[in-house]
Order: sequence, then C-alpha cells, then structure tokens
Amino acid sequence: MKHWLPWLGLVAFLRPLIEVFILAVGEWWFHSAYKENPGLFSRYIIQITTVGREQDRVNEIIREIRDYPMTMNYQLWVVNEPGNDDVYPDADRVVTVPVEFECVAQYKARALEYSRLVRQQLGFNQGDTKITFLDDDTSPTWEYLETAYAGDYDICQGVTAPRIGYGVRPLRHFLLSHVDDLRFHNCMTYCSSFQGIFGKPLFVHGEGLTITGYTEETVTWNWRIFASEDLTFGCNAAAKGLRWGFFHEYIQLTSPWTWQAYFKQRRRWMWGNIHAIVNRDVLPRGAATRIAIRYFLSLFTFFASGTSVALILTHTIDLPGWAHSLFWCSLVIWLVNFALSGWVNAGLRTAEQTTAQFWWNRVAQTAAAVVLSPVTATFTIVALIVTLYLGNPRSFEVIAKTAATSGQRESSRPLVRGAA
Repeated sequence: MKHWLPWLGLVAFLRPLIEVFILAVGEWWFHSAYKENPGLFSRYIIQITTVGREQDRVNEIIREIRDYPMTMNYQLWVVNEPGNDDVYPDADRVVTVPVEFECVAQYKARALEYSRLVRQQLGFNQGDTKITFLDDDTSPTWEYLETAYAGDYDICQGVTAPRIGYGVRPLRHFLLSHVDDLRFHNCMTYCSSFQGIFGKPLFVHGEGLTITGYTEETVTWNWRIFASEDLTFGCNAAAKGLRWGFFHEYIQLTSPWTWQAYFKQRRRWMWGNIHAIVNRDVLPRGAATRIAIRYFLSLFTFFASGTSVALILTHTIDLPGWAHSLFWCSLVIWLVNFALSGWVNAGLRTAEQTTAQFWWNRVAQTAAAVVLSPVTATFTIVALIVTLYLGNPRSFEVIAKTAATSGQRESSRPLVRGAA
C-alpha cells in the first residue's frame, strides 16, 4: 500500500479539530463583534410563507409570537397560495399570491417576490424596515426576534435547531430528529464563520433570515430558481456588497416525520443547490466554488476517515503513537459536538413536562445523539448520494410539518406553479 495513503486519511481525522476551532472563533465573534442599533429601524415585519396546508400550525406560531414581551412594534404577515386555507385571525396582513402573477422565479421564490412587490407599493423597501422570514414549521425564540431586529446589518440570521418535537415518537421521527443533529452543528460552525466573520455565506437557511427593505429591493427574489431561494438571495446579497451578520439565538425547526418526507426535503435542497452552483445567472462564481468545495470535502471526510479506521483496525497500516493520540482526540471532539447538538436540540420544554421530565429527556437525548452519531454521519452521506441518483424533482415538493398532517398524503406534484 502506498505510504501516503495513511496520511491522506489522517487529514480527514483533523476535520473535527478544525471545526471546533472555527466554532469557538465564530462564537467569540458574535459576543465581541456583533453590532446592534435598533434605533435605525422604525418598522418590523415578521413574515410566514406557506402553501396554506398548515393553517393550524401557522396560527400557533402567530399566537406564540403575540405572547412574547416584544420591545418593538411589529406586523405579522402571512403569504400563501390560492386554493388553500387562508384564515389567520391574528395576522396583521394576509397576502395571497395571484394565480396570474408571473416572474422568473418559481414556487416559494415567486411568492417571496410577490410579497416584495407588495412592500414596494407600501413604501416598505427602505433601510428603516426590517423583515424576518419564517417557514410554517418554525418557531423563533423571543430573543431571536429581538436580536435579529436590532442587528446593524443588511442581512443576518441565527442558529437553526430542530427543537420542535425533537426525539419524540414514533421511532422514525426519533431517528430523523437525530439525523438532523448535523444541521445545528453545521450552522454553529460554518454559518457563524462564513456569515459572521467573512461575510461570504456557505450555508443560508430561509428560516429566520432577516433583511432590511433596502436589501430586499436591491437583491430581489426574482432569480431563475425553483428552490434554494435562501442560498441564492444570501450569496447575491454578499456579492452586491451588502453586510452580513450572524448571532447566537435559536430559530426552532421541525424534523421530517417520515422517511419519504426526509428524502423529498433533501432532494429539493440538493438539486436546488446544484442548479444554483452550475448557473452563473443564479450564483456568482466565487459562491458557487466554495459551496461545491464544501460538498467535495464532506464526501472526502466520510470516505477517507472510514477507510482509514478500517485499515487501522485490521492492522493493514501502522501509524506512530502521536498519530493515534491525534485520532483519539479528534474522535472525542467529534462525539462532544454531537452531544452539544443533542443538548441544545432537546432544550425546548413543553407545557406538559415537569422539571424532572424535561431534564431526564434532555440527558437521554444527548446520550442518544452521541450513540447515533455514526448513523447520523452515514445517513447524511447516503441521503446525498440517493438524492443525486433520484435526479432533479423539478418541482417544489411539500412535506408535512406536524405529526397530525404527516398521516395525510404529502404532495409530490408542483401544486400551483408558485407554491410556497
């Protein structure tokens, strides 16, 4: 066996050590350099964009926000598609996207572009307006909304965490919750650094994305896309010189409830990103290059480290003692990262839980995150390969957002061409 192969695998083992350093620096940046100036803004719009099939969940999110002790005046907007439920009594404005509305963007991006034009007509397209975008499966914390509003940035966002229904039954949802553990880790590592420090995003999530009216007017949502509208918007904002910020507060998500929904979701993300990467009228070359490199590094890390472990355990290769020590140190840090994900993701206490039940569940979910870490890492790569094999869905496939609606048949057709 070629003598350089063991050292190639050792490079893969270094990734957890590098990531924990990046995480620490990103966290330091937020606490020391994140700038707040709420006096710059006179208007705050919190917008929930939905197809309209999760009316009960959307109304629940609205009630949660209304109960927050918010220090600023705000408006709650719901943007949905025609032909679905549109009863949102506590919303300040309900915007239904007309069937006849046309633009270059499709599906959710089309709905977002229509809402931008509504704001343009109202004069809400200046720098004194702040807008936070929510999906119909997300619950921001009170601190998230306060910090997002106050941020002295053209565009900013915080940490995603699958905390809603995290680890609850049935078994498939318990497993899918822990498959999502890497979402929190990636956000804490790469969003905090690339968005916060470098101002050149590697990931952008639509949940909790916060921008000024001027930013929306400058970038628009009208790009030739069918998915990955958040990534497209965030990278083009940076390319236009707009200032990015990142903060450590939580936007709470829901993991998929079925395996079918999981693959639908990942397939949409993957092919939306591929479409953005290969088309220069969607993503600038620099953004496309760094995102493509991230995919390559993920595949390399998984296969190189897995192969190296097998070769070491079978004594096919021998490494010096210091290299073994480095491997064990890296493995411990890797497991600690998963423990941190489990601890944070299980941090949402429900009204039904006693104090003892909450802490017992939190400890149990943290342990489960560590035990299932090999499954999480493996399944993430499996999902990447499977979604590549399945090909471009060429539609915006909608998945169920609650346990109740997951029992219904999920949409696998384009719905309205603009379905959000």
